Amino acid sequence: MQSAMTSPSIVSARPVEPLEGEIERWVQLRRNRTSWLLLIPALLVMLVAAIAPLVTILWVSFWSVEGLNLVRTFDVGTWEQVAQDPTFYRLAWSTLRTVIIVLFLVGTLGLIAGYFLARFVTNRKLQALLLMLAILPFWTSYLIRIITWQPLFGNSGVINFFLEKLGLPKMELFLFNDRAMIFAMTTLYVVFVIGPVFWALSRIDPEVIAASRSLGASAWTTFRTVELPLARGGLIVGLFFASIFLFGDYATGRLIGGGTNPMLSDAISQYAGSGQWPVAAALAVVLFVLAMIMLAIFMRIYDLRTEL
Repeated sequence: MQSAMTSPSIVSARPVEPLEGEIERWVQLRRNRTSWLLLIPALLVMLVAAIAPLVTILWVSFWSVEGLNLVRTFDVGTWEQVAQDPTFYRLAWSTLRTVIIVLFLVGTLGLIAGYFLARFVTNRKLQALLLMLAILPFWTSYLIRIITWQPLFGNSGVINFFLEKLGLPKMELFLFNDRAMIFAMTTLYVVFVIGPVFWALSRIDPEVIAASRSLGASAWTTFRTVELPLARGGLIVGLFFASIFLFGDYATGRLIGGGTNPMLSDAISQYAGSGQWPVAAALAVVLFVLAMIMLAIFMRIYDLRTEL
């Protein structure tokens, strides 16, 4: 009698678990579909703004020029020209050399400035003011910032004017050479490192630093073994963004460097201006590959996905 009363309840309870599992799977499937639908706008933006231009540039690099006409054919002649001309190798080496030097200077100065703001400037309002002053030049046009160097550092510029009034010898020509170009690039892009380094150092728990000092470590040892590894993410992020702008910068080398140390970006601009679009596209592909190699190095040093 008891088994007859309990058996219906057992039989009726058995289909409940499969039904709940089906509901959970249906809900999960709907969430996955919703996630893909939410990704569609971002994927479209990536396709239109990034992938399509890169594919187009690669395609154009296989075209040819006949007179003043651009012929849409698949011709490897442009790539053979790039591979056989030593000028292109010198341009690639000049670009890498300039980027590495500027990144070293930007990283060093940005690390020093960020450390100073995070550790020696305790007033929050003063920190915000100094960061704002560092970012303030970026509120103006890039070309305006570049052009202002000419009346400032030229032979008849403002600095030499005041030196002459003070009875001091004039400064040597600071424009139209490698030194001027590297110095200008450093001052332009150091702000990309100051901010991330400052925020990375500000997130470090003061008790961690105090524990290191209490164990007998000097200020330099604490910085080298504790603070710098913890702030490495901010430093790498800043260098990453600075390198992106450096690879594409051609105005600084032309207006400040005077073309004495041409880079790939400058050559791309000149070839495109003269109608040699296949050569310009091929050099753009080479420049993109160099930038990707630099990004891979940064990713090898530090996983940027944890900071971006």
